[in-house]
Amino acid sequence: MICLTVERTPACEQAVRAALASLEDLPGAYLGVDAGVAGLHPLQALLTTRTALALEVFSDGVQVQAQTRLGLALLQSPELAAWQTRAPRGGDLTALQALREFLRCFAPSPDVMLVGALNFEAHRLAKPEGDGRYLGTLYLVESCLRRDASGLWAAVQLLPGSGQVLGQSLGLALGLALAGDLPDLSSSQARSMDPAVEPCDDHPPGGYADMVRGALQALRDEGLVSLTLSQSYRRRVEMRAVDAFERLRSVNPAPACFFFNGGQGERLFGASPDLQLVVQGRRVQTFPVCGTVARGNGPLDEAQAVKDLLNESVDAAALAVCTDALRNDLAPWCEPGTMKLVDRRRPMTLATVVHAVDHLQAQLLPGSDAWDLMAATAAPVMVTGTPRAKALQAIGALEVSPRRWYGGLMVQVSSDGDALAATILRAAAVCNGVAEVRAGGDLLADSSPEREEQESRLKTQSLWRAFGLVPAVDHSADKKPDGAGLPSVRLVDAQDPFGASMKACLLGLGITLEGSAACALWVGMPDNGDLPERHAVMVGNAAYRMLRHEGFPVRETLPENGRQIQCRSLPAAPGSWPASFQSARYARYEVAENAPMAGWQVWAEDANGSPVVWVQPHRRLVCIGCRPDSLMSDEAARRVLALALCHAALG
Repeated sequence: MICLTVERTPACEQAVRAALASLEDLPGAYLGVDAGVAGLHPLQALLTTRTALALEVFSDGVQVQAQTRLGLALLQSPELAAWQTRAPRGGDLTALQALREFLRCFAPSPDVMLVGALNFEAHRLAKPEGDGRYLGTLYLVESCLRRDASGLWAAVQLLPGSGQVLGQSLGLALGLALAGDLPDLSSSQARSMDPAVEPCDDHPPGGYADMVRGALQALRDEGLVSLTLSQSYRRRVEMRAVDAFERLRSVNPAPACFFFNGGQGERLFGASPDLQLVVQGRRVQTFPVCGTVARGNGPLDEAQAVKDLLNESVDAAALAVCTDALRNDLAPWCEPGTMKLVDRRRPMTLATVVHAVDHLQAQLLPGSDAWDLMAATAAPVMVTGTPRAKALQAIGALEVSPRRWYGGLMVQVSSDGDALAATILRAAAVCNGVAEVRAGGDLLADSSPEREEQESRLKTQSLWRAFGLVPAVDHSADKKPDGAGLPSVRLVDAQDPFGASMKACLLGLGITLEGSAACALWVGMPDNGDLPERHAVMVGNAAYRMLRHEGFPVRETLPENGRQIQCRSLPAAPGSWPASFQSARYARYEVAENAPMAGWQVWAEDANGSPVVWVQPHRRLVCIGCRPDSLMSDEAARRVLALALCHAALG
């Protein structure tokens, strides 16, 4: 058994940045659990600085190459020399068995590990297939930077142990290195894509929805419970892959952030929501993800996004199918009765989207290990479907391009048995100035093709944003509408419970408050005799007092204070008004009938068709039945208030 010693020293952020930058040109990997659901995802990271061996994985076995003097010495050790004899490509061992036996040559240690990427075809790891297709590359780490859960980085260096044989081999390796027998580790001269080929997407707009329609028929006719289809988008990019990854990682930390340089002229990076497997001792955890909505702008929109996600029955069913199928895949390798659903549909907010996540936990069976789990869950149901064999056939028949890395695995496996595996999603593969981003979604028989296409495009935005191809997102809820041309306003507060809030809202919009201003904004409960005849905006209860004064059938009702409402503008509203807005209802009145009174128009209504904004254009009176100044109201609602004041001030 090979025993390596470990030298560990503190590392600074500057060393981390330099090591990450070197991955643009040198083979290696970064795998970081950078964000996710608090208390679930174990925050940590691994960044290689030198790799001793490269293990290229094929469907018919494993091929190994030394990359450093230590790597040469290891290959000449009795343990790995015997392993190479037992595990040639095309021999009796599957790729999975060869990888397992490789790590068994080393003494158990959390710092002796393989790290790298396996592509979508990794589901062939445990199958004795002789077609020799490439499945990925794993590196034996010689030195790396590791981040613990507290955020501290340490430099870790593996050195030969006290064994005499390995020491002699290292001396021989040094002589070979000086003779020039070590490979050139730079990937700049490696094979790559033809730069003359103009990049194009798999489908024009609407094409993916058409493919989904065909898939829905297959779901009904061919015994599929679920099916995940995907498409690739391709763009020319000028930014270095590692620089784009740094931008992505800084603004979009995810449960699995990764960068991989396989030494073949291609760089792969991403921020995946799916930390597929965590193996610690005998404990197994997995976090299936299904369901995606846009995050929205600010806390209010984010809360609405979570509500929309959790109220989506199709997504809930799709995640249940994924979780049940994942349990089925893991069951043969786990102790009966130990698999438990710890969390169900926990929201996970990332930079541009919100996902729903389940949390499964179990205990490994004696004799099974992380390699068994990775092979069992490779090409997981979240990116294929159920049952997997039929789903793979449907994917081959329906998708127009190979998946390559999409749906594969970023893996980290230590010789002590601990492991991480992350599904390769939200990833870009960059070669010769062309970035390919692939995205898709899980389908059920009642999925909407149009919604699936929209979700597919949404999932690419964080990658294109990292390359500077789409504008950055500002999630601040405090942006002000353009205050240019806003009138001076006289605020009339008739004992309104939120008078100070309205004043702050007006000032935040850039409106000047003047006691002598001709245009007035009324809040509270004014007497009917005090109501204005023209040039005024009435909000909340004041609006209903005005409407009753004007002859509307207003009646007292059970207050709906703080209730959120979605509103839409009607054709009578000016073109400058937002098409829709979100606000809060604070009123103890309602209009009993929707019949308009003479001279009045309805400019906005709620989702139930009840009027929300009434306008008397000739007298420049506006009644707003919601509270645009509420924290539950969005920027569009505050813009409605500003535009209503502009309308009231005219003439």
